[in-house]
Amino acid sequence: MVVLMGGRASQGYALFQQLCVKAFLAIRPHAEQLIETIHLMLGADFPSFKGEPTIKRLRDRFALGLTERAAAEFMMAIVKNAHENVRSTVYDEFQRRQNGIPYA
Repeated sequence: MVVLMGGRASQGYALFQQLCVKAFLAIRPHAEQLIETIHLMLGADFPSFKGEPTIKRLRDRFALGLTERAAAEFMMAIVKNAHENVRSTVYDEFQRRQNGIPYA
């Protein structure tokens, strides 16, 4: 995906990072509403919803205890770590082999 944006040093990637942070900061004020909605679905027997630990992890991901600036830095770190994550690298390799989509 990073290659499609022009690489890590490109304007496209910088815009992607900026928009990720803006979206994260925009959703945080609505975090409790989203968490409440997910909480209602805990009894629906979805395999990915495993009770209260799911709610705690979701709440933690919103970083509600951080200032807006610290939350922006938190999201930037998530974007950076996602790019460098082994699972992301394996997925990129899968896409290259299976679908001919290159990566860098």
